[in-house]
Amino acid sequence: MLHKLRIRFILIASAAIICVLVVIIGVLNSARFIQTDGEIKAVLNILSDNNGDFPSVKETAEVLGNDRISIDTINQYRYFSVQLNQDETIQEVKLDHISNISEELAIKYAREALLYPRKQGSFNIGSQLYTFQVTRLAKSKAYLVVILDATNYIDERNDFLVLSIQLSVYSLIFFIMVVSIVSNQAIRPYINNYEKQKRFITNAGHELKTPLAIISANTELQELMTGENEWTQSTKEQVKRLSDLINHLISQARLEEQADLSLVDLDFSALVRKVASNFKSVTEKAGQGYQLSIEEGIRVKASENELYELVSILLDNACKYCDPNGQVRVSLSKKKWSKQASLTISNSYADGKNIDYNRFFDRFYRKEESHNNQKQSGYGIGLSMAQGLVQLFKGKISVSYKQGMIHFTVLL
Repeated sequence: MLHKLRIRFILIASAAIICVLVVIIGVLNSARFIQTDGEIKAVLNILSDNNGDFPSVKETAEVLGNDRISIDTINQYRYFSVQLNQDETIQEVKLDHISNISEELAIKYAREALLYPRKQGSFNIGSQLYTFQVTRLAKSKAYLVVILDATNYIDERNDFLVLSIQLSVYSLIFFIMVVSIVSNQAIRPYINNYEKQKRFITNAGHELKTPLAIISANTELQELMTGENEWTQSTKEQVKRLSDLINHLISQARLEEQADLSLVDLDFSALVRKVASNFKSVTEKAGQGYQLSIEEGIRVKASENELYELVSILLDNACKYCDPNGQVRVSLSKKKWSKQASLTISNSYADGKNIDYNRFFDRFYRKEESHNNQKQSGYGIGLSMAQGLVQLFKGKISVSYKQGMIHFTVLL
């Protein structure tokens, strides 16, 4: 129990920090992307406004919003520009600030930029990324195409992304280590409360058995002296009911302690058929239909006594709460896609719509609240025990309602 809670605590805490880290990475890199895009556009704008060249250092620093701009910083930019007439004849080509682009290539890329549907865009030349901006000159009505080598911007942005991911992974590993170390202390109050609850149920159960035994003995003695009557009969029924409830609670408390139950290979088909045969007389007495569909040779990993108890609980529940003259169905088959054994036990219930079936596995949840209006004996803990047994077998249990029937499905 403690081990499972630790694992769950660590997983939930890790999932939470992963979400936080993903949000942080997303926000930081989005901001970095916007910043980089803004810097590229600012450089293209200042080049376009100054006929393909940078203005003075002071003016450049003011436009770019960077007081550290110097002539050396400006000389690090790689760019070129081409000025074309409306008929795409060349007026001027400036290649002073780039060395790997010939005049022919510059003209080619400039003409391709003119065909672009927007004034700004980008293209690749080998491993280099270039961004461009097309400006219509007011006086000559010619076009100025400014093309900037933005590779360094993109590389810096990508490096920031990789670095942020690496730091997040290291942070996550460190966080998991810290959580693993302190997890025992973090869940200790819950474990203590849980253990106290189990001890209370067990101790209270044993303490209650003594007065119940005395009440039962006194009732039997009273019957010997005065004979049986409706009062003594009622007392005996309530004593038996309370004794059964105590036994169920103690059984469930012990069941939850079996974290390392030994699972063996069992013939599930034979076991289900055996349990189902025991309930045939119950359905016949109640006037209910009883249908079995059990594939042979289905085997599962489980504990025989506990698996027998699981099937008995589900069948008892189906028989107890089936509509008068309704149907009880037992189906066992092998899932083709998962190779799991699928046991479905169903019973008729005409008024089963709009019910929160997930609550059926809550301890002490009573069917009078939503299941049906028949006053059946029960304590509201049978399905809770069934769920606990399924968890011991590392399986899944679910409940559904369709076509007038409630279906409990167990996958093992």
